[in-house]
Amino acid sequence: MDARDVVLSVISVFSAAALVYRWLSLYDRVDATVIFFATLLIASLTLLLISIELRMQKIMDEFKSIKRTIAVNSDDLEGRIERLFIEKVRDLEDKLESLERRMYR
Repeated sequence: MDARDVVLSVISVFSAAALVYRWLSLYDRVDATVIFFATLLIASLTLLLISIELRMQKIMDEFKSIKRTIAVNSDDLEGRIERLFIEKVRDLEDKLESLERRMYR
């Protein structure tokens, strides 16, 4: 969690409390419990958003790790397939050469 997230969380909670206070004071019905619950609501929403962001970062890190693993495994697989392919091509060339020698005799 960045300092930016903390600052924005504090600002959102403070602004929610100030907004509700100002709104209720227009009607001369300031109620501390309403202000408290509005502040609590905004705080929980802010923490939910931060939690979602942290989960997304964790998932992105896992994807990067999987991507690296796949890249390493694909390089290894490519090397093994290339060796097998070269071996089979050599075997095929040897058989063709053997057939050519038989045909020219």
